[in-house]
Amino acid sequence: MSIAFNVTKWEEQPVDEQKVDFPVNRVQAEYELDGLLQGKAWVEYLLYYLESNKEDGHLATARITGFLHFEGQYKGKTGTFTAAEKGIFDKGSLDSPGMIIKSTGELQGLTGSYQYDFIGEESKLILDFKDDE
Repeated sequence: MSIAFNVTKWEEQPVDEQKVDFPVNRVQAEYELDGLLQGKAWVEYLLYYLESNKEDGHLATARITGFLHFEGQYKGKTGTFTAAEKGIFDKGSLDSPGMIIKSTGELQGLTGSYQYDFIGEESKLILDFKDDE
């Protein structure tokens, strides 16, 4: 199943501007999710740029590692989950699957993974979740 999300915040900055040979950026992002999974997610990423494009960052290539923390509802149940992500951003395409590593509240017992899917202007998460029902 897929759900829509919007990026409401994206703040990216170099880890160390003095180290040109260490092209790592830190990102703090926020997503609004709507659908079967409804709420807000906070994301912390580290991006290692393999190829950069100063004119258009969407044309860059970077290795990604990070964590997503979700607060809201899934199938009407309220709680949180934290997921670990690892993958690659390549010229506008993101292949960085996330795996739930902890869930709380009514979502306790929720496990599974998700993938990103970008089609035109639409941003979606493809969910593969399992709950203990």
